[in-house]
Amino acid sequence: MQNKIDFEVSEIREATKVMDVNIDIDSEFTFFYDESNNIRKFHVKENDFNSPFEGNFVLGGLVIKGEIPDVDPLFKNLNLQPSIKEVKLKHIAKGDFLECLKSTKLEKILSYLIKENFYIHYSSINLLYWSTVDIIDSIIAEMDKGKQSLYIPLVRLFKDKLYDLIRDNIPNFIKIFYKYSYPNIKQEDAESFLHEIIDELKRYDNDPLLQELLNQASALKELPFIMDEKDHILIESFFDFYLRPLYLFINSKHIFDNEDQISDKLSTFQLFNYGVKVDNYVFDDSIKNRYIQISDVLMGLLGKMFTYINKTSYEDIDKDLFNLNEQQSKNLKLLNKLIDQSDSVNPGFFHSIDAGKELEKRRKILTYS
Repeated sequence: MQNKIDFEVSEIREATKVMDVNIDIDSEFTFFYDESNNIRKFHVKENDFNSPFEGNFVLGGLVIKGEIPDVDPLFKNLNLQPSIKEVKLKHIAKGDFLECLKSTKLEKILSYLIKENFYIHYSSINLLYWSTVDIIDSIIAEMDKGKQSLYIPLVRLFKDKLYDLIRDNIPNFIKIFYKYSYPNIKQEDAESFLHEIIDELKRYDNDPLLQELLNQASALKELPFIMDEKDHILIESFFDFYLRPLYLFINSKHIFDNEDQISDKLSTFQLFNYGVKVDNYVFDDSIKNRYIQISDVLMGLLGKMFTYINKTSYEDIDKDLFNLNEQQSKNLKLLNKLIDQSDSVNPGFFHSIDAGKELEKRRKILTYS
């Protein structure tokens, strides 16, 4: 029998409370989970990625405070074919994000959830951003303390600038990443790797602050987060994002869809809070659990929304929103109302790792009224 890894969570929970005093990680909630765009691994090939980089990994679903409301009336009102044993997004809405907003069944679901005081939660991870922020983190970590104090306030800006550069020049960076086996840069190749990024920066952006940071980094001997890793494996797994809500919301119950890989990995951990054992999750069959099925619909819709955001310019999103038909407008307002209703109860329901430009586009959509 495999020994479990003891994981004391009190310190990280207290640090989280200090960083954001508005979130509530102590109350009792019931979280249901499904995921969208779970590609398992994200890696770079010679001329491409193994999966489209525009899709965010999204994990989340319904969350409830107190007694769990009945959803049987909702399912009856959807008038689905009796042969459908497990409701998924494809049974409710089809097509891309804007096409999905045309669905009258989606309107029924969102309206019911709002009326019955359901909430929504999610973690959303931008694959490309999450795969490249370690470049900046590695540089800052190895600088002397004097330079760190100068650059740390600019870390988010540096990460966003680097993401924008890579995002706008994907073919060139795929070649660079593959050539240097990123994120497993060899010590003798570090300077050359950074100078190739600087060359791209000079060619396409020429941001002086980022260029200065990269120039200073080329003299560093170590880049700790992008060395001694696996060749070309940008994201090994998304396991950490399944574990995160368990150690934050320790007083809540977490109900996941059956997922053998995640279940097996979680079984190797034992959480403790100030030495007290925490057992707060189960896996359930989504065919029997309608709350997981609704979570599938919601996360599928949000997954399509994030892909739309990552593929579409701010200006084109503005035009698309202006041209929504009545049904699309109604559904988007309902989605925003559900998210706002959830955020007002607990901003901690939402967790994003994303670039500034994509977050700005998201705000544009989620403040549509």
